[in-house]
Amino acid sequence: MKSKVFLLAPAYNEEKSVEGLMQRIQLLVDNHSLDFKFVLVNDGSADNTLSVVRNFKCTYPVEVIDVQPNQGLANAMRTGIEYAWNHLGENDILVTMDADDSHNPMLIPRMMQQIHEGSDIVIASRFQKGAVTRGLSSFRQFTGNGAGLMFRTLIGIKNVKDYTCGFRAIRGGMLLLAKEKYGKKMIEEQGFSCTAEILLKLSKFNPIIHELPMILRYDRKIGASKMKVGKTISQTLALVRKYRSF
Repeated sequence: MKSKVFLLAPAYNEEKSVEGLMQRIQLLVDNHSLDFKFVLVNDGSADNTLSVVRNFKCTYPVEVIDVQPNQGLANAMRTGIEYAWNHLGENDILVTMDADDSHNPMLIPRMMQQIHEGSDIVIASRFQKGAVTRGLSSFRQFTGNGAGLMFRTLIGIKNVKDYTCGFRAIRGGMLLLAKEKYGKKMIEEQGFSCTAEILLKLSKFNPIIHELPMILRYDRKIGASKMKVGKTISQTLALVRKYRSF
């Protein structure tokens, strides 16, 4: 039986970028035989993100979960994961990614192949040989590198270098274990630190994790970043302190 693949993307005010992502998803579907659904969690967007997604002409199924009002990335991820819990089987795959067109869905077949070869989690990594980052400021690259080093030094999950990139593939069985153990407490953090929290909680099931080098095209992102860097750094430091004894 072919694995179902759900591509989950939280979106907040991405009217200028999400169409480019959906075009790349169409290219993916045109070139690969997939049992595929795109699930977009609209996090109270104040622009035309919702209408752009709903009016885009594509051959793949699209599920829009409209959250009103805006409640932040953590709630959008929580909403999407709860949807996946109710629709994915043990051998299906959840892929999470950003809706700003900085992640390329054409990497998904390689991520799926790695899952089929035995991995439980596959991370599109900025820190593996062959990875390329375009369009990210030197300061953002510095803080990202610093966060990765801190996680690797103080927590250290086997085979993981990139703890904060949201582009991942997760085997359905791993998500169902998390549902049983954590339930509504799967995501307790606020803001962007929830991305690392998900990985840290899944790591307690001793998953087989692999990373693939990614090409991060932040130059495709149109509009200002939603990340408040100072707040995210503070949340990340608190998360590391918490999970060193988790």
